[in-house]
Amino acid sequence: MKQPELGQRLADLRRQKNLTQEELVEACNVSVRTIQRIESGEVTPRTSTVKILLSALDADFESFKSTIQTTRPDNYLRSVESWLQVAWISGIVYFILGFLDTVLEYERLENLYEVESIGFFIAVKLGYFFSYLFFIYGMVKLGDYFSNYLLKISGFLLIGLFAIITFFDIFSIFYEMSETNLLTLGAGESICVGAVAIIFGVGLMRLQDGMGQLAKVAGGFEIAVGVFFVLVFLFWLGYLMLIPATILEIILLFKGMEFIKSERLNS
Repeated sequence: MKQPELGQRLADLRRQKNLTQEELVEACNVSVRTIQRIESGEVTPRTSTVKILLSALDADFESFKSTIQTTRPDNYLRSVESWLQVAWISGIVYFILGFLDTVLEYERLENLYEVESIGFFIAVKLGYFFSYLFFIYGMVKLGDYFSNYLLKISGFLLIGLFAIITFFDIFSIFYEMSETNLLTLGAGESICVGAVAIIFGVGLMRLQDGMGQLAKVAGGFEIAVGVFFVLVFLFWLGYLMLIPATILEIILLFKGMEFIKSERLNS
């Protein structure tokens, strides 16, 4: 089916249901701009987006299935699905290690930045980093699948920042730094991570068309995390908000994996 023909057919279905584009938005959570571009033939929607629209229009997908162009090869879908599976599991590991990392940092602060067990400290830091890397890379893959370049770029930036922070955390146990320098460095880290987290949150919210309200809520929490980190003196609130944000993002990755698996099996 040529793209203008597909858009026209979806527009005809919407009109038959006596729905405006704005009313269809409320029924399926696909943005009005996306609906406008599909109906005008400007873009080729994914099978998943067509399914969402047809479900809201109470129409049968099977009648479209044989004529919709498939733009995603099976090996690509399998690759993204596998990465998302690794990502949500890594997210759980990252979430658990986050509490342990917080305890270690608190004890370090109480001991005037001295570390009792260097080996254990480094192992936790590296495990924390690599679990975060795979967790956020899953978001990057999800951003690639939905052509969400804001999510992809901010995801890579977060990974890069986390790598730098991990390096300095480990480096600082071998090189003595003054408390003033450590506080200044910590404030700089908080501002940089917070700024990128806000962008990342906006990227998550843009997944709403494909992933529904969960993406919007997760993005909202991530933006709140970023704002509190940028303010520095409210960073502790950022850490508290990071708990529900991480949980929602883990669920989002799991749903994304199931979503892509379903599309692969039905394509």
